[in-house]
Amino acid sequence: MAEYPVRRDPRKIIAVVSIAVVLVVATYAAVTWWRPRFVVYTYSSFLDWGDEGADVVLQRAFAPFEAKYGVDVEIVLLDADANGIIAKLVTESANPVADVVIGIDNILILQEAARNVLEPYISPSLGLINESFVNALDPDHYLTPFDFGLVTLIYSSSTINTTTHPQLGNLTFEDLASPQLASALVTENPHYSSPGLAFLLSQIAVYEEILHTDWTVWWETVKDNINVQEGWSEAWSVWSSDPTRHLLVSYGTDPAYSSSWLNGSEPDTRVAPFYYDNEPWAWMQIEGVGLVKNGPNPELGRAFIDYCLNATVQMEIPLNQWMFPVRTDLTLPSVYQYAIHPDEINILNDLLPPSTISANLTSWLNLWDATRTP
Repeated sequence: MAEYPVRRDPRKIIAVVSIAVVLVVATYAAVTWWRPRFVVYTYSSFLDWGDEGADVVLQRAFAPFEAKYGVDVEIVLLDADANGIIAKLVTESANPVADVVIGIDNILILQEAARNVLEPYISPSLGLINESFVNALDPDHYLTPFDFGLVTLIYSSSTINTTTHPQLGNLTFEDLASPQLASALVTENPHYSSPGLAFLLSQIAVYEEILHTDWTVWWETVKDNINVQEGWSEAWSVWSSDPTRHLLVSYGTDPAYSSSWLNGSEPDTRVAPFYYDNEPWAWMQIEGVGLVKNGPNPELGRAFIDYCLNATVQMEIPLNQWMFPVRTDLTLPSVYQYAIHPDEINILNDLLPPSTISANLTSWLNLWDATRTP
């Protein structure tokens, strides 16, 4: 099985944020005159999960913006997750270096620190996308939607499937709490990992809003059986190498990714969303692009945000980011037939409004910690 590229862990707080790579997206091979510098902060794996590599994809995506506005776009790939990027923006807030930032998601934007380093902007290009993405990410417009993914369970059908375990076709958290399935599950620490946090919030949403019962009981039940890793890459490594761990908290596009490196063949990877009232449910993660407060080039920053919603940029997302573009009018690659789509699922975020998450997240994480204590 080919190794997946490392996914970022947006909740992890990194004390020292360093620049790992600076890619200068150039329109021409040689530039003999000075042009203004336009800086974009993002995480190190941005658009780097395809066959061509990030340098080729970034040039193809952003060179037209350079040509139109006569600037050099510097995509600064930080050796940090989105929370670490926010920390860097905070340290630079008196004299900002970046103009825009890509990668803060619909949970991180609830933090006051994130809002303090961003400037609200209502893009005229929002008409190109569904308003539901705006409301789900940030109705206050500190962020403009860039891409999204659905967090769910995945499994390898060669080791576990609906024949060996019929409950996978109609899975509930109660099913997952059984020793047989709980001991097969690998998830991620919600303090450090975006899919890990999405899994925790999914479980809270189901127990508090659908089942109307104490959500901590489930974690107490499974704590001796499930495997909790720090981040997605560590969890995937365990899932792919330990023959007893069949289930992984991951993204609903993973089967499409598997099909891609299998040259379009039907993938072995499957998804198992949770079912309640005979309806499937999953958590939606939305990433945004935001204007840095008091950045060097605010007008260019707004133009860049508008540009990120055009087809040139959005069509690079499916095969290089392995997320869905927020432009739903675009034709997805054929391998996306194996991904779970938002119109096939009920969104668990709808059960936990942002105000509820913001008010309770710290206490929820503390309670989760308590359930993990022997």
